[in-house]
Amino acid sequence: MNKRINFEDNIFILNARTRVIRDLLILDTDPELFLEKTIEDIDFIDHTLEIILKNLVENERLLERNEAFDSIFDLEWKFSQALSDFFNNEGNISAAQSPVFQEKIQLLQNRSLERRKTIDGTRGPVEAAAMGNAVSSDELNELLKGF
Repeated sequence: MNKRINFEDNIFILNARTRVIRDLLILDTDPELFLEKTIEDIDFIDHTLEIILKNLVENERLLERNEAFDSIFDLEWKFSQALSDFFNNEGNISAAQSPVFQEKIQLLQNRSLERRKTIDGTRGPVEAAAMGNAVSSDELNELLKGF
C-alpha cells in the first residue's frame, strides 16, 4: 500500500506534545498523576520521531524534503532540550526520582543525537531557491505581463 505521509502536520503535533512536556516540568504537578504519563509521552515522541525520520530518509522524491529535514532537526533539538530538562529538573516531575529514569533519559538523548547526525548526513544540497532567486527574471517578466 502506497500511503502519503504528511510530514509537516506530524512534526507540528510532535512539537506541540514536546512543548506540553516542557510546560509540565515547569509547573507544580503531582508526580503520582503525571509522571507515568510523561514517560509514556516521551517514549511516544521518541518512537514517532524514529518512524518519521525513517520515512523521510526513504522518500528521496519528496519536493520539500530539505524543509522537512530542517523541521525535524529543530524538533529533535527541542525534544533533546525537553529530555535534558526532565533529567535535570528539580521539580516534582524529574528523572532524579529514579536511576532507571535517568538511564532511560540518557538513552533517549543518545537516540536523539543519532537522529540529528542522520539528518545532517542525509540532507540534500542546498536548493537553488535558497541560494538565489526562486523565479528567474524572464519568469518574473512573464508573470507580470498582465499588470
